[in-house]
Amino acid sequence: MTTINVRASYGVLRGVAVATTFALAVGCVDKEKCEEAVSVTRDALAKEQTDIARQWRDRAWKLCDDQAGTQALDKEIVAKEAEIQKRAADAVNAAGLAAQQRMNTATAVWKGFDALEEKDRTVERLEPYREKASRMSSGLSTEYAHQIDTYNAAEYTKRKALAEAAAKKN
Repeated sequence: MTTINVRASYGVLRGVAVATTFALAVGCVDKEKCEEAVSVTRDALAKEQTDIARQWRDRAWKLCDDQAGTQALDKEIVAKEAEIQKRAADAVNAAGLAAQQRMNTATAVWKGFDALEEKDRTVERLEPYREKASRMSSGLSTEYAHQIDTYNAAEYTKRKALAEAAAKKN
Protein backbone atom coordinates (compact mmCIF):
# COMPACT_ATOMS: atom_id res chain seq x y z
CA MET A 1 0.00 0.00 0.00
CA THR A 2 2.86 2.26 0.55
CA THR A 3 3.84 2.01 -3.07
CA ILE A 4 0.34 2.88 -4.14
CA ASN A 5 0.43 6.00 -1.94
CA VAL A 6 3.82 6.96 -3.35
CA ARG A 7 2.60 6.48 -6.84
CA ALA A 8 -0.54 8.42 -6.06
CA SER A 9 1.53 11.21 -4.51
CA TYR A 10 3.85 11.11 -7.52
CA GLY A 11 0.85 11.37 -9.85
CA VAL A 12 -0.53 14.33 -7.91
CA LEU A 13 2.85 16.03 -7.88
CA ARG A 14 3.26 15.38 -11.58
CA GLY A 15 -0.20 16.84 -12.26
CA VAL A 16 0.60 19.92 -10.19
CA ALA A 17 3.92 20.34 -12.01
CA VAL A 18 2.24 20.06 -15.42
CA ALA A 19 -0.44 22.56 -14.37
CA THR A 20 2.17 24.96 -13.02
CA THR A 21 4.28 24.66 -16.16
CA PHE A 22 1.20 25.24 -18.29
CA ALA A 23 0.23 28.27 -16.22
CA LEU A 24 3.72 29.71 -16.49
CA ALA A 25 3.84 29.05 -20.23
CA VAL A 26 0.54 30.82 -20.73
CA GLY A 27 1.56 33.74 -18.53
CA CYS A 28 5.09 33.76 -19.90
CA VAL A 29 6.17 37.01 -21.43
CA ASP A 30 8.44 37.12 -24.44
CA LYS A 31 10.50 40.21 -23.74
CA GLU A 32 11.72 40.50 -27.34
CA LYS A 33 8.19 40.40 -28.76
CA CYS A 34 7.02 42.80 -26.07
CA GLU A 35 9.73 45.31 -26.98
CA GLU A 36 8.93 44.86 -30.66
CA ALA A 37 5.23 45.55 -30.06
CA VAL A 38 6.05 48.68 -28.05
CA SER A 39 8.53 49.83 -30.69
CA VAL A 40 6.11 49.29 -33.57
CA THR A 41 3.40 51.11 -31.61
CA ARG A 42 5.65 54.13 -31.16
CA ASP A 43 6.75 54.01 -34.82
CA ALA A 44 3.11 54.01 -35.90
CA LEU A 45 2.48 57.01 -33.66
CA ALA A 46 5.46 58.81 -35.18
CA LYS A 47 3.87 58.22 -38.60
CA GLU A 48 0.50 59.36 -37.22
CA GLN A 49 -1.10 55.98 -37.90
CA THR A 50 -3.10 55.78 -34.70
CA ASP A 51 -5.29 52.87 -35.84
CA ILE A 52 -2.19 50.72 -36.38
CA ALA A 53 -0.74 52.00 -33.11
CA ARG A 54 -3.87 50.82 -31.28
CA GLN A 55 -3.60 47.35 -32.83
CA TRP A 56 0.04 47.03 -31.79
CA ARG A 57 -0.77 48.43 -28.35
CA ASP A 58 -3.29 45.61 -27.92
CA ARG A 59 -0.60 43.16 -28.90
CA ALA A 60 1.81 44.77 -26.44
CA TRP A 61 -0.81 44.42 -23.71
CA LYS A 62 -1.04 40.70 -24.42
CA LEU A 63 2.73 40.18 -24.62
CA CYS A 64 3.99 42.50 -21.91
CA ASP A 65 3.61 41.93 -18.22
CA ASP A 66 4.03 45.65 -17.53
CA GLN A 67 0.70 47.41 -17.05
CA ALA A 68 2.43 50.75 -16.45
CA GLY A 69 4.10 50.48 -19.85
CA THR A 70 0.87 49.77 -21.66
CA GLN A 71 -0.86 52.59 -19.80
CA ALA A 72 1.91 54.91 -20.99
CA LEU A 73 1.28 53.72 -24.55
CA ASP A 74 -2.42 54.46 -24.09
CA LYS A 75 -1.61 58.00 -23.00
CA GLU A 76 0.74 58.49 -25.97
CA ILE A 77 -1.93 57.25 -28.40
CA VAL A 78 -4.62 59.49 -26.91
CA ALA A 79 -2.26 62.48 -26.94
CA LYS A 80 -1.31 61.86 -30.60
CA GLU A 81 -4.97 61.53 -31.60
CA ALA A 82 -5.76 64.81 -29.84
CA GLU A 83 -2.81 66.48 -31.58
CA ILE A 84 -3.96 65.23 -35.00
CA GLN A 85 -7.53 66.40 -34.37
CA LYS A 86 -6.31 69.82 -33.23
CA ARG A 87 -4.13 70.20 -36.32
CA ALA A 88 -7.06 69.23 -38.54
CA ALA A 89 -9.33 71.75 -36.81
CA ASP A 90 -6.64 74.43 -37.11
CA ALA A 91 -6.27 73.67 -40.83
CA VAL A 92 -10.02 73.99 -41.37
CA ASN A 93 -10.01 77.25 -39.43
CA ALA A 94 -7.04 78.58 -41.43
CA ALA A 95 -8.75 77.66 -44.71
CA GLY A 96 -11.87 79.52 -43.60
CA LEU A 97 -9.86 82.58 -42.66
CA ALA A 98 -7.99 82.51 -45.98
CA ALA A 99 -11.29 82.27 -47.84
CA GLN A 100 -12.68 85.20 -45.86
CA GLN A 101 -9.62 87.29 -46.66
CA ARG A 102 -9.99 86.46 -50.34
CA MET A 103 -13.69 87.41 -50.20
CA ASN A 104 -12.74 90.72 -48.57
CA THR A 105 -10.15 91.33 -51.30
CA ALA A 106 -12.70 90.54 -54.02
CA THR A 107 -15.10 93.01 -52.38
CA ALA A 108 -12.34 95.64 -52.35
CA VAL A 109 -11.72 95.02 -56.05
CA TRP A 110 -15.39 95.63 -56.85
CA LYS A 111 -15.44 98.71 -54.62
CA GLY A 112 -12.41 99.92 -56.56
CA PHE A 113 -14.44 99.80 -59.75
CA ASP A 114 -17.32 101.56 -57.99
CA ALA A 115 -14.92 104.32 -56.90
CA LEU A 116 -14.25 105.24 -60.53
CA GLU A 117 -16.05 108.26 -61.85
CA GLU A 118 -19.30 107.39 -63.55
CA LYS A 119 -17.98 108.17 -67.03
CA ASP A 120 -15.06 105.76 -66.46
CA ARG A 121 -17.27 102.83 -65.42
CA THR A 122 -17.46 101.19 -68.83
CA VAL A 123 -17.72 97.54 -69.83
CA GLU A 124 -14.17 97.71 -71.19
CA ARG A 125 -12.82 99.03 -67.88
CA LEU A 126 -14.87 96.47 -65.97
CA GLU A 127 -13.05 93.48 -67.51
CA PRO A 128 -9.69 93.93 -65.66
CA TYR A 129 -11.59 94.17 -62.38
CA ARG A 130 -13.44 90.94 -63.18
CA GLU A 131 -10.14 89.19 -63.97
CA LYS A 132 -8.53 90.41 -60.75
CA ALA A 133 -11.53 89.40 -58.65
CA SER A 134 -11.70 85.97 -60.33
CA ARG A 135 -8.11 85.23 -59.24
CA MET A 136 -9.26 85.36 -55.60
CA SER A 137 -10.73 81.85 -55.81
CA SER A 138 -7.53 80.15 -56.99
CA GLY A 139 -5.83 77.91 -54.44
CA LEU A 140 -8.89 77.59 -52.21
CA SER A 141 -10.93 74.50 -51.50
CA THR A 142 -13.70 73.77 -53.98
CA GLU A 143 -16.39 74.90 -51.56
CA TYR A 144 -14.82 78.28 -50.83
CA ALA A 145 -13.75 78.82 -54.45
CA HIS A 146 -17.34 78.22 -55.58
CA GLN A 147 -18.66 80.77 -53.07
CA ILE A 148 -16.21 83.42 -54.27
CA ASP A 149 -16.88 82.63 -57.93
CA THR A 150 -20.63 82.93 -57.35
CA TYR A 151 -20.13 86.25 -55.55
CA ASN A 152 -17.87 87.58 -58.32
CA ALA A 153 -20.29 86.51 -61.06
CA ALA A 154 -23.15 88.33 -59.32
CA GLU A 155 -21.06 91.47 -58.80
CA TYR A 156 -19.84 91.45 -62.41
CA THR A 157 -23.36 90.98 -63.77
CA LYS A 158 -24.66 93.84 -61.64
CA ARG A 159 -21.89 96.24 -62.69
CA LYS A 160 -22.02 95.21 -66.35
CA ALA A 161 -25.74 95.95 -66.46
CA LEU A 162 -25.13 99.38 -64.87
CA ALA A 163 -22.29 100.16 -67.30
CA GLU A 164 -24.38 99.12 -70.32
CA ALA A 165 -27.30 101.22 -69.07
CA ALA A 166 -25.01 104.22 -68.61
CA ALA A 167 -23.58 103.72 -72.12
CA LYS A 168 -27.07 103.69 -73.65
CA LYS A 169 -27.99 106.76 -71.66
CA ASN A 170 -25.06 108.75 -73.06
